[in-house]
Amino acid sequence: MERRGSALALITGASSGIGAAFARRLAELGHDLILSGRREEKLAELARELEGSFAVRVQTVLAELADERQLASLEQRVRALQLAVLVNNAGYGQGRSFEEDTIASQLRMVQVHVLAAMRLTHAAIPGMLARGSGSIINVASMAALFPLPHNVAYCSTKMFLLAFSESLYMELAPRGIVVQALLPGFTRSEFHRRMGTRTYEGFGRNLIWMPADKVVRIALRRLGNGRVICIPGAFNRFLALLRHFIPKRPYYRLVSRGYRRLSGRGK
Repeated sequence: MERRGSALALITGASSGIGAAFARRLAELGHDLILSGRREEKLAELARELEGSFAVRVQTVLAELADERQLASLEQRVRALQLAVLVNNAGYGQGRSFEEDTIASQLRMVQVHVLAAMRLTHAAIPGMLARGSGSIINVASMAALFPLPHNVAYCSTKMFLLAFSESLYMELAPRGIVVQALLPGFTRSEFHRRMGTRTYEGFGRNLIWMPADKVVRIALRRLGNGRVICIPGAFNRFLALLRHFIPKRPYYRLVSRGYRRLSGRGK
């Protein structure tokens, strides 16, 4: 997607991290933007930065996608537009076991990761068809490939986004719309810092951890040309390949044991 043009892009979860990196890169490519997120000051600051650095117009929409009324409002707005690019990036992690968490909390994640992405995508498609082109990027995760305990809803919703993107691509590609499932691994962003994960120190800091802007540049460079799944980084691609050679039963035992030790619940 190394091109310039005065087209409109919507990014959810644009306040920071990968979402903000998408905003900066798309603005650099000449796209007008709609930035959606929960933190008004962050969105306003980013909008000022982009309008001051690039010849683009930036609108901000304060929206909590777990709230039905706010999601419906954003969905209605998208349906009235002719978007060139939709980036379904909004998401978060938890790290709590399924039985210890509330079902409301688990369903909230399903709403943000799955239902919001489905509804906004469905709302964007008519406008893209009217334009005769469009790009939809669903930000999943390497967790889509590796089920983990204490991340039941997170892994499950990211797996959904992967299958959703592949299936949608087959429907829409013949009609000029490209779809990508982006599977970032460990990315230097507020996402991991909010969960208490150290993102810069220690062994493999440059091999394992990637800056958000690099993830985005790779994603946009690989958008289209029949490539639906984008796994940025040699380390992540190695893991994706390795998973085909790990039998399920040993994987379950090793990962379960590792999480029990990390949580102090025995061997």
